[in-house]
Amino acid sequence: MTDQGRQPSETPDLTAGADGRSPIVLDDAFQLPGSTLKDLIGDNRFLVVPETMVDGLIVIDEVGTIHYVNPACTLLFNYARDALIGQNVKMLMPSPFREHHDAYLARHRETGVKRIIGIGRELQGLKSDGTIFPMYLSVGQARTGDEGIFVGIIYDLTEKKRTEETILHHQKLDAIGLLSGGIAHDFNNILNVIGGNLEMIAAGDLPPAGRRAVARAQEAAAKAARITQRLLAFARKQPLNQQLIDVNKALEDMAEMLQRTIGEAVTVEMHLSPKAGQINTDIDQFETAILNLAVNARDAMPSGGLIVVEAEQVTVGDEPGENGETPPGEYTRISVSDTGEGMTPEVRARAIEPFFTTKDVGSGTGLGLSMVYGFMKQIGGHARLYSEVGHGTRVSLFFPRIVSPLAAAPNVSHSSIPVGRGETVLVVEDDPDVRQITVSRLEGLGYRVRIATDGHSAMQVVKNCSDVQLALIDVVMPGGMDGHAVADEIEKMAPGIKLILTSGYSPRMAAKDAQQTRAFLPKPSTRAQVARIVRSILDS
Repeated sequence: MTDQGRQPSETPDLTAGADGRSPIVLDDAFQLPGSTLKDLIGDNRFLVVPETMVDGLIVIDEVGTIHYVNPACTLLFNYARDALIGQNVKMLMPSPFREHHDAYLARHRETGVKRIIGIGRELQGLKSDGTIFPMYLSVGQARTGDEGIFVGIIYDLTEKKRTEETILHHQKLDAIGLLSGGIAHDFNNILNVIGGNLEMIAAGDLPPAGRRAVARAQEAAAKAARITQRLLAFARKQPLNQQLIDVNKALEDMAEMLQRTIGEAVTVEMHLSPKAGQINTDIDQFETAILNLAVNARDAMPSGGLIVVEAEQVTVGDEPGENGETPPGEYTRISVSDTGEGMTPEVRARAIEPFFTTKDVGSGTGLGLSMVYGFMKQIGGHARLYSEVGHGTRVSLFFPRIVSPLAAAPNVSHSSIPVGRGETVLVVEDDPDVRQITVSRLEGLGYRVRIATDGHSAMQVVKNCSDVQLALIDVVMPGGMDGHAVADEIEKMAPGIKLILTSGYSPRMAAKDAQQTRAFLPKPSTRAQVARIVRSILDS
């Protein structure tokens, strides 16, 4: 549990704090019930409140030894209670701060200085699987018998931080969009003057060299106009001519043009569901968006590769955190996937900003993805990007689906979600946020869960735990073993364990080969989808 943004020498522990503040603390002379700390922990009157708290509570002595943790705390740090009792609290802190904690407590015992006792602050905690997460910690101090104790109350800030980041991201894009729209509007007025004067000059009697110069200037003005049009698209201020279009027909009509534009080094495949349906959109902007995504995908594969365009009907659920910024509802999802280089987290965070590009100078404006993003927002849709270094990129466009009254499907009840019967599921996932929500869902459904962050740790779990009945494995993972390799090894070590692969890529892009037959769970998934596929595979 560490203070974010400080150097190790300045990092507080359970007893360190901000100078100049007056903490609200229990006086050292205050005696809690029971003659010893052991008596206090064994008193059911003391335990009734912390055992039912939704926030974590931890009690340590003056040397940092853990004497009590409540159920919420064991869940938060992903430890069994017996694995924490008797251990030093520094095991719940990431390096390099854990190495300094004993010295901090010793200084407190020697000096009696109370720096943050009674003052909460944001710190970091370390889970059993190595995940570092943000948390809010407040600490109280008292004595029982001759022993001093510290009581810490811990609140997980993971969801709060994620929400804050999303809000800041939206505010940033809105600010950029406002600026871009204003610039594009003013620049279009300037281009109008430039273009009009060039037309007047071109209509005059010019020598050949002068006529060529004017023609080049007009081409440059036209190029600038196209750039401002894309800026207006990002700012959501371009006029749209929306109409009902058949998704499959629109994509089929584009197939030949896409392949011709992309070139022979890259193969373009289309997989269109007959249920993709109709959408209400501007056909010109729709085609431009798909073309932009395809060109970006081609540029990510300089040595050639595969682009897959998919169209299908999807239902987005309403569970928090399961579908990012896409509201619940019925959508037609069009995805463009590639087998290219992929994006780092830093590039993904800026990918849709106008003028941000990783291409060589002169080979791109950085407006392709930003234009697509603005277009989707303007028509009431949503765009999502999934990418990992070395494994390619997938951009999915969610268009609100148009359902005619005659074709509308009857209401289907989703109340009968199948639950677990205490079976043990191994979750193999390197992304801490995805892992957390998957584990939470499975435990809420009645399954026992074991976790692994990569292929090698998954092998150790399978080797040491005979109770695993099913493994849910991410396809793309670090450490030299992808999900297919992990699944292959599990089949060899424990053929009785059933397998489900999961990925943010489509099943076709995530498959090891065309004959891939293992069960597949796409990301993002709903709680109901997880429940149904896990129950189905366990019962099969």
